[in-house]
Amino acid sequence: MTRNIAFFISALWLLAACRSAKQGASRSEQLSLGVMTYNIHHANPPTREKGFIDLDTIAHTIRKTGADLVALQELDSVTTRSGKVFQLRALAEKLGMHYYYGKAIPYEGGGYGVGILSKYPLSETRTIMLPKIEGFKGEDRVLALAKVTLPGGKTVYFGSTHLDVSKEENRVLQAKAIAEVSAALKAPVIIGGDFNSTDDKTPMKELAGFFRDASTLKAPTIPVIRPNRRIDYILYAPAADFDVQQEEVLTADNYGSDHLAFWVKMKY
Repeated sequence: MTRNIAFFISALWLLAACRSAKQGASRSEQLSLGVMTYNIHHANPPTREKGFIDLDTIAHTIRKTGADLVALQELDSVTTRSGKVFQLRALAEKLGMHYYYGKAIPYEGGGYGVGILSKYPLSETRTIMLPKIEGFKGEDRVLALAKVTLPGGKTVYFGSTHLDVSKEENRVLQAKAIAEVSAALKAPVIIGGDFNSTDDKTPMKELAGFFRDASTLKAPTIPVIRPNRRIDYILYAPAADFDVQQEEVLTADNYGSDHLAFWVKMKY
């Protein structure tokens, strides 16, 4: 009898443990992540004069989505035209987020580049210079990259980039470099950016060899009035690590920049 009771208790304990593990797995599956990419045109609304800076509008656009991770492009850092303000830090303070800035070029006494905002602390931050064809005299381009530990303990790398606008050869080289860097990371990766390319072109095809596109609607992001081209993307890998639940191009927020922001909600 005693042996039967002990067996019964053990069975109950095992059943409870299995049920708890299943509930834990279910909770883990329900965790979600909001990701945004936004080229902010150094917070100079295109309908306003040069030198007019409106970071509050940019912050409002980000805040309304509740995004956890934000990839920003065309950020000024203490430049003359933007009143010597470190724009990424100012946005981080307005939103209560962590930040990392990746300088691409010097500009008007400061810098111009890309950035990351995160609700969660960042580590292993780095700025990776992207390649260009020999003899090219235009702007340098970079990938800003950071490691983030999400609620539930999942670790991901998050990046922000802005590919060359003038030459397809540069964009192809830069796309290949981003895929190579990402493939070497020992954790899932999400990249947001202005890729200056549509998905029928070679740069995006190169990236599609490694990344999954977070959009199925493929809604255009530029121009802000009657948009007709999609050049702003969120990409992720491996495909099995994330499940995109919602996506939106913020067409109503068409004042702050010459690009529309793109936002997705992903389960992980």
